[in-house]
Amino acid sequence: MRIRTATPADADEMVQVRTASWRAAYEGLVDADVLAGLPDEASERYVRYLARRRPLETEFVAEKGPYVIGFASFTWDRDETDEDGAGPGTPGLVQSIYVHPDHWSRGAGRALMNQGVRWLAEQGFAPVRVWIMEGSEISRRFYERYGFESDGARKTMELSGATIPCERLTLKES
Repeated sequence: MRIRTATPADADEMVQVRTASWRAAYEGLVDADVLAGLPDEASERYVRYLARRRPLETEFVAEKGPYVIGFASFTWDRDETDEDGAGPGTPGLVQSIYVHPDHWSRGAGRALMNQGVRWLAEQGFAPVRVWIMEGSEISRRFYERYGFESDGARKTMELSGATIPCERLTLKES
């Protein structure tokens, strides 16, 4: 397995991984119609997003052979400051991490997290945070095994008209 920076050429495979991961991990937490309506191909907007990556955000992909089996996005915690204020001491954020369900529990998620946490540290972002859907035991187990714990913060996100409660986890100091 190889971890590398994502490119616009990875967009379709990244979206396929995300869609498969959401359908497997969030069944019962997210409305079935929303999961069924997830795209299987990247939009032009997403390809452009990968092409114009900003300095304070990055995406990594995990490859096995010629295939993308997972990806993760990292940035600063936008709840704390805007881009102009982001810098050393600003909390880092695991924006997303998805591994195709066929490759769960085989090290791709941990390898992506290792690369992303290292990148966040290089930017001076600390502590590292992530938002998870409340009730997602798959997500909770993954992050807790990595060293995250709940810090008590809560918010909701909107997804296709549904309000989804989320909980914030923070990476414990090592």
